[in-house]
Amino acid sequence: MKIWRPYTQMQDAIPPARVSHALGAHIFLQDGQRLFDGISSWWLITHGHCEPRLMEAIRRQTERLEQVVFANFVHQEAEELSTRLAGFLPPRLNRLFFSDNGSTAVEVAMKMAYQSLQQSGKKRKRSFLTFAKAYHGDTCGAMSASGDSAFTEAYTDLRFPVFRFRQPKDLSPEWRAEFRAFVEAKHEEIAALILEPLLQGAGGMIIWPAEIVREISEICRAHGILLIFDEVMTGFGRTGKMFAFEKVGVVPDLLCLSKGLTGGALPLALTVATEEIFSQFLSPQKLLFHGHSFTGNALSCAAANANLKIFQEETVLEKIAVLENAHRRALEKFALPNPRVLGSMGAIELPEQSGYGSAKSQELYQKCFSRGLFLRPLGNTVYLLPPYCASSDDIENAWGVVAEVLSENRS
Repeated sequence: MKIWRPYTQMQDAIPPARVSHALGAHIFLQDGQRLFDGISSWWLITHGHCEPRLMEAIRRQTERLEQVVFANFVHQEAEELSTRLAGFLPPRLNRLFFSDNGSTAVEVAMKMAYQSLQQSGKKRKRSFLTFAKAYHGDTCGAMSASGDSAFTEAYTDLRFPVFRFRQPKDLSPEWRAEFRAFVEAKHEEIAALILEPLLQGAGGMIIWPAEIVREISEICRAHGILLIFDEVMTGFGRTGKMFAFEKVGVVPDLLCLSKGLTGGALPLALTVATEEIFSQFLSPQKLLFHGHSFTGNALSCAAANANLKIFQEETVLEKIAVLENAHRRALEKFALPNPRVLGSMGAIELPEQSGYGSAKSQELYQKCFSRGLFLRPLGNTVYLLPPYCASSDDIENAWGVVAEVLSENRS
């Protein structure tokens, strides 16, 4: 029996590195090499690998309860998570639906939006509005809401149609007027707008100005279109606020959370809904037919509570501001091409075109890896999204490695 790795062409794949352990912002290999985790292990790790308070919370929970059928029971850890999260979210978002990963959180939100509108009599609202470079996950519904890309190409026939609005080259008045006109023409058919607020991750770390996200949200809401904010990646501090919607100034109808929810320690996801949406499911014929074997897993909830407690007790957002400044200084120092920074994320855009997993991307990955930096370029987008325990020196050193490798490749 052999392992089939994710997002990997196994025919000519580089053998995976064997991990010994991880601590803080670093991964340690069995051969003794130390790697700076430049992407928080796929955007998961918040406070650092093996953060002692998260590990201790999980250990304590293993002595009481691991899993129970969440359709029939509830437990202290889930109730505590509901209370803790309420301290970070506006009162309007007050119904938590538990699942286990970001794609599923999105899938649940789409089902909630669609079913709630159908059950309220708005039968024509059967589609979704999304953007050309969006990425919302790998399940069929989440792929349908994503842009056409290498991630979805093989599954075209499995995706249902959505209204996919073109990605602007710039957020010009013309593009905004075109978007408004499109919504005015199609709003009776659209159940919800789904978007990654402020930062489109897998689409290439594309930053949208807050005022544009606010404007398109307000246009949709004025025409009776629900708002689904996919904060699977942007939640829990990544953009410099606890949630990106805080920077936008718009509270969505449905909020998708995962990745940093448990500090990256264990799988867990939430779809957070308003009371208005929840109320559409309060009759025997209208219940939400969705659930998972590991719904509300007590170990994952314990990790999430420990993660949120750190946010409550420490100045985590100040640490992220330090990282943001470090990105800006380093990108300027090394004069890297087309830089952009938001919260703990810094990115550059290489002039050479290369697709996801291309030979050029692989070469960059390998050369950085050999110098102690772990990253995964998104085609010609190279980015860093480190754990919050990373130092300014870590950021500068990492961008220095990227600059060195790019300089070698040009010579």
